[in-house]
Amino acid sequence: MSRNHKFEESIRNPFFSLVGRRILLIMILLSALFTLFTTLLQTSWDYDEAFDQVESRHYEIEHIHANLLASSLWIYDLVSVQERIDGLVNLPHINYLAVRSESYFFEAGEPLNVSKMVNEYPLKYADPDTGNPQRVGTIYVESNTYAIYNELIERFFITLLLNAIKTLLVCYLILLVFHHTVSQRVFKVAQFLRHYNPLDPKEEKLELPRKRYIMAKEDELDWLAAETNKITNNMSTLYRNIMLERERLSDFTHVSSDWLWETDADLKLTFCSEPMRDALSLDISHPPYLNELLIAIGCHQFVANLNRQKDFSMCEEIIPLAGESRYFVFQALAHHGGNGFRGFRGTGIDMTALKTAQFELEALNQNLEETVDERTRELQESMEHLKAAQEQLVESEKLAALGSLVAGVAHEVNTPLGIAVTASSVIKDITQTLNQAFEAQTLTSTQFASLLKQVNDSVVMLEHNLKRATHLIRDFKQTAVDQVSEALAEFDVKQTLDALVASLHPETRKVPVTPDVNGESGIIMYSLPGVITQVISNLVMNSINHAFDETDKPKITIEFEKQGDHLYLCYQDNGSGVEQSLHHRIFEPFYTSKRGRGGSGLGLNLVFNLVKQKLGGELQFESAPGQGVKFMFLIPLSLSSQVTRYVSENKD
Repeated sequence: MSRNHKFEESIRNPFFSLVGRRILLIMILLSALFTLFTTLLQTSWDYDEAFDQVESRHYEIEHIHANLLASSLWIYDLVSVQERIDGLVNLPHINYLAVRSESYFFEAGEPLNVSKMVNEYPLKYADPDTGNPQRVGTIYVESNTYAIYNELIERFFITLLLNAIKTLLVCYLILLVFHHTVSQRVFKVAQFLRHYNPLDPKEEKLELPRKRYIMAKEDELDWLAAETNKITNNMSTLYRNIMLERERLSDFTHVSSDWLWETDADLKLTFCSEPMRDALSLDISHPPYLNELLIAIGCHQFVANLNRQKDFSMCEEIIPLAGESRYFVFQALAHHGGNGFRGFRGTGIDMTALKTAQFELEALNQNLEETVDERTRELQESMEHLKAAQEQLVESEKLAALGSLVAGVAHEVNTPLGIAVTASSVIKDITQTLNQAFEAQTLTSTQFASLLKQVNDSVVMLEHNLKRATHLIRDFKQTAVDQVSEALAEFDVKQTLDALVASLHPETRKVPVTPDVNGESGIIMYSLPGVITQVISNLVMNSINHAFDETDKPKITIEFEKQGDHLYLCYQDNGSGVEQSLHHRIFEPFYTSKRGRGGSGLGLNLVFNLVKQKLGGELQFESAPGQGVKFMFLIPLSLSSQVTRYVSENKD
């Protein structure tokens, strides 16, 4: 049978549908396997249930009727024994019973000669006087299992037969539904595509037949038909566009000034554009071999690329045309098929004007390079001057901060020293009064006690203020030495920060605000204490100068803790904060919000450089308008050798 005949038969007869038959076969096999499995499972359950009933009957005889039979045998009620076993043999699944004692034998039913289940149980009578059981005989039980097997097998085959009939009927109905809903519509799509010709498209569209009640209003095959119509429409449009592009390419080939060419596997020209034919005086009726033509005009590099039979590009050649040398750039694509190399398709572009411009540009570039070198040297000198000026400004900023600290501490020390001078003057006057009264012998005990009390009070005041001045000078000395020193040292973090806060009191009391230092004592660092104090003092001065203009209760908090081998340090104030749009600029050098009012814009830039370059740490910044600023540092507890070398090089 031919394919066309099979195609037509498949539309009419569902059994000719290859997909339908395959689906029907798969459904029958799967249903048969499932039916066989479920039937076997049901038969297994019936088998267990039937034998459980037999065992239940045997159990009933052993534990209930055996005692009654033993009692009857004990009192020699032989008639009762026979009546009882005659009644038991009528129970389901009990086919034969036999009772044996020393002198008697009773039986009921017929012994079985087929497959059977046999059990024998002792008959024991419990003596009411002694309570000891006495064996009076045995009871023998037979149950027919052959009938159970036959019943199970019969039920198994009946179930299989019914399920097979049901499966065949259901599969046939499904095949009919599949044929009408799927197969016929798929064949309709195939027929439409077989007769479709993109070169001569017809206007009619693919429409699929529809059966009521067994088809949805719009299903996947309707979508397939719609997509088929779209594809055929697109194919028709594509073919029309291809023909249009073919005509357009032909027109461009004839009017193009570039050389377009094509060869066969033997490098014989099969096509060349009109400009190429005119320039090389080619006879289109007798096309030459391209390699021979190129050898004649001296294009040896072009010939070498052709002989390799691979794609090439940027092949520059000089071709003499009309008494002058013309510069051409050739490129081509090599085409290969099942039989090997099939030929080239390539272009040739006249680059003469571009080459002339290139030569002129090279001459200009030579002069431009000299000019650029000269400007580069001038720019390098300017950058060196600018860098030196920046370093000088940074040092000036550090010295300015130290000078402000000196002035504030000097003013702070003057107060306890002035009180000490006053106390010493009072002590001197009291001493003179005491001496005069003693010499004049007018000194009374009351006067002596009063003068002595004044002397003691003045001495206490003198000692207190001198100690205060000593502490101030010590803290200032430590802070001042740290700020001008960049030597590595081992120091306690809390002691260093407390000394710094004390030395900054002349500046912080102007707000007023007292920085609160929170952290554990005993955290030791081997680092640059001067750099750390410089960082914190710059942050404190930045808060004093910028943060608290509109804050009722200024607050500065400095917190630190040990995190592994790093120190986490957090500086935070409750000032005016910084807008989000300015976060990326706060660390820029020379950027300040108080330009012309004493702000240099180097304070936070210095903080950034000291933390990153000197301390080898990391810095994060958070702020929002009205919520203050928050600087978070993560600094190594011990500087690495790399940072140490960097510090030494900068000092040198």
